[in-house]
Amino acid sequence: MTYCGRCKEERMHQVVALHSDGRAERVTCKYCQSTHLYRDPEAKAARARKTNGANAGSRSAEVKTRAVASNRPARAYSPQETYATGDQITHPKFGEGNVVEARAGKIDVRFGRELRTLLHAG
Repeated sequence: MTYCGRCKEERMHQVVALHSDGRAERVTCKYCQSTHLYRDPEAKAARARKTNGANAGSRSAEVKTRAVASNRPARAYSPQETYATGDQITHPKFGEGNVVEARAGKIDVRFGRELRTLLHAG
């Protein structure tokens, strides 16, 4: 069983091509008959574990940034205003966010888990 991109589910597959070292390379979904590269579920799990471990330090830094930024009142976002790193803003579409980086004419703002680049007068 492996993930089928067409069915968007875990499905039974048949191996149709092998890599030179004997690993499955291409498979055909027995449900929808689509042929695609084999996606190893163990490799995906290993990548997820590696990614989660690597982000542990950045998450604590993000929490510290939020704590520092939360002391300042949130300002309404306007492209004509100037913003600095650590400022809190409220955007009409994205909600409340923290300025992560400010550079000439642009700011990177974290809205929850999403990072957006916005314009500013700086």
